[in-house]
Amino acid sequence: MKKPLRDIIKPTIVLFLICIVVTMALALTNYATRDAIIEQVRVQEESARREVFSQAEDFEEVKDLDSIFGTSDEDRLVKKVFNSLKDGEIIGRVYSVESKGYGGMISIAVGIDNSGKTTGVKIVSHSETPGLGSKAQDQSFISQLINIKPKEALSVVKVEGTKQEEIDAVSGATISSKAVVKAVQAAIDADSGIKGKGGES
Repeated sequence: MKKPLRDIIKPTIVLFLICIVVTMALALTNYATRDAIIEQVRVQEESARREVFSQAEDFEEVKDLDSIFGTSDEDRLVKKVFNSLKDGEIIGRVYSVESKGYGGMISIAVGIDNSGKTTGVKIVSHSETPGLGSKAQDQSFISQLINIKPKEALSVVKVEGTKQEEIDAVSGATISSKAVVKAVQAAIDADSGIKGKGGES
């Protein structure tokens, strides 16, 4: 025996209304928390800048990166650049870089002084596997990338490196290690480009 049409339409309408209510609730929640999330990210990024370039008193964002790096590079890892200031003078820069790891994008802050030496490296956010790729943020790995002035491109090795450019990979997390090193290399290359084009302000 077939059900009356109203017995079919009624639950369909109820389900439709439930979907609308849930969607509106999610939209309102997103709207209500959006500003707080943006502010939290801003504070987190500023804290990272101060951590990777502790000598700086203030930071000033470098505008119009396209005029420095060009607009053709869609895969540019460097997303933002900040001049590191002390007594009103530029003493280096901090680079906000994104590199693809095993679990997704890894956001990294890299400080570089005017001599080309890295002053600090900080993983700001990541989605790497806990206990494996997440170890790429451990000090034992990150410390290899600090206070170095590479004369050639950085590389990831699985055995102990003999040069400062050879970075020992985190055991079981080669992809994550390479992503971080790639980000630092991108910052180093960008720094050379900015100094070469006089884009320090």
